[in-house]
Amino acid sequence: MSTKQKLSSQMEDYLEAIYRLCRDGGVARVKAIADRLEVTNPSVVGAIRKLKCRNLVVQEPYGYVRLTMEGEKIAGVITHRHEVLSRFLEEILGLDHETASLDACRIEHAVSPETVRRLRAVAEFIKEEPQIDVDWKKEFRRFYSEYARRTPR
Repeated sequence: MSTKQKLSSQMEDYLEAIYRLCRDGGVARVKAIADRLEVTNPSVVGAIRKLKCRNLVVQEPYGYVRLTMEGEKIAGVITHRHEVLSRFLEEILGLDHETASLDACRIEHAVSPETVRRLRAVAEFIKEEPQIDVDWKKEFRRFYSEYARRTPR
């Protein structure tokens, strides 16, 4: 099976979880992956089997799960998308951390790389543009509270 084929959003979630667990603790185990994704151990085992077929992960028998170089590359892109979206939703749109992270997880599977790039650029522009003397976050909160009052959900 070719790694060029598009991964499902669930498989992307597994790669991202393994990537983060390995980054934070050096290794990933089936139970830790299951806990992070709030799924069962058998679900993780099935996903790992699929990811192994695509040469994206390796696993010692009943042991650690690690990303291959290709798996790490793909997981890095997925994680970057999630982080950019989450930061934008939290820092620019003013959503709380949990909502921003959950929504970013939903959005990250459908958004193009160019959209992520532009959202990141908007966030950087708002933070760094020195000649525009506006508190963007404050002004957006003001605007949104007025907008929310006059616009039905």
